Amino acid sequence: MSFDGDIQAAGGVQPNEGLIAATLLHCNPVRVIPQVDELPSDANSLVDRLLTSVTSLKLAENVVSILVEMPEAEEEAVEAAEAAKAAQADEAAETAEVSTGKTAAKGTKAKKAPPDKQALEDASRDLVAIMILPSGQAQPQERFFAGDALLGIMPHLPPADLTSLARTVARLDVVSERLRTFLVTHSDNDISCRMLKDAHYISDVDLLKVIPTGSEQQLRLIARRRLLNVVVCDALIETGNAPAILELLRNAESQLSTSAFVKLMPIVVGNNDLESALCNRKDLPQAVGLEMFWQGGQNLRRYLLTRFLTESAALGRVLSIGMKVDAIPSFGSKPSAEDIEELISQVENGDPEAADTLARYCRIAPETAKRVVNDAGGEPITVVFKCLAQSRLVMAQALQRWVESDKCPINGENRMVELHAQFDGMSFNKARMLLAYWDWASRESGPFRNQ
Repeated sequence: MSFDGDIQAAGGVQPNEGLIAATLLHCNPVRVIPQVDELPSDANSLVDRLLTSVTSLKLAENVVSILVEMPEAEEEAVEAAEAAKAAQADEAAETAEVSTGKTAAKGTKAKKAPPDKQALEDASRDLVAIMILPSGQAQPQERFFAGDALLGIMPHLPPADLTSLARTVARLDVVSERLRTFLVTHSDNDISCRMLKDAHYISDVDLLKVIPTGSEQQLRLIARRRLLNVVVCDALIETGNAPAILELLRNAESQLSTSAFVKLMPIVVGNNDLESALCNRKDLPQAVGLEMFWQGGQNLRRYLLTRFLTESAALGRVLSIGMKVDAIPSFGSKPSAEDIEELISQVENGDPEAADTLARYCRIAPETAKRVVNDAGGEPITVVFKCLAQSRLVMAQALQRWVESDKCPINGENRMVELHAQFDGMSFNKARMLLAYWDWASRESGPFRNQ
């Protein structure tokens, strides 16, 4: 296309404006910008001709004519716009489909039906069947895997099935540790007790989880288990549950520390069964046994003295060596008859000075002397008189006076014969050994240090 007529140099449209319009119309810029018949000799003349007002008018006419003469360009633009709209519609449809699918998936997950009860029971039986296969048909790793898989089913099983399952699992040596822990620490008492009763192996960690909040039945079953270590035994003692502690003391395979025996002493006071079980322990420390003399009854005292007081040449050597370095109380010279009479009279009259007099003669702690003088049984005072090397006649006369006195705390009217027998059967070394343990306990020294 070309312009008709002369082109006058004047201010009009800029060349780049024609390029922009042509670009917007998706057409060739050559068809928009006016063409000239003859190429000017110089560039300035060309510019002057292109910048005339006529050029602007012709450029507008060119644009209109192009729109009229080129319907294909308009169709292409419309088609391109429609294609873009279709692409956007397709993308929106895909997005909506994906979103709908996610929503549907969420709805399906939220509304997922619970597992079928029968299917869960069948699956649990099949997994247990794998766990109990002979060693040639299943490896330990496979048994562990079956047990771990069973953990996902067990929360959906009823308590009756879990109890039956616990009975089977308890008899297995190779079983998932997590499965065993789940059953041992289960909130249902029957399930936990079944494991505590029948399981050959339960970790100390699981036992320690059960003990603080366990029922009496659970604690008793734990106390009966074999090879209970010191930590588990201490935890059982801390509960203060008397039936469980009684089972623990009767369990010969439980391991009790010396500190555990010391903790048990105040717990067993007044309970004959507990006292008897504690004193019959083969591992009962001698120091604890002789200290329990003070809280025991007549029969228990007799048993303790018979069990722990022995006589041999070695005993005399131990006493001699210990007294040289003041590790054992040394009694010094034998008190005179006047001193003994003073002591007997003070005890008879309930004089508070009696304890100080006894502590001075025996060189023992005042606390030890008070325990001896104020004991109603009479056995401790006979031990002290044996240590003071008094004769049987002096002891018999003193006992008679004490029993007949209303002020004396000793109440041995019906036990005179027994007290005489105890005095006669106890040697000087035995009496000093027993008194040494009592004094160590009062001073918190020797075996009672830092306890």
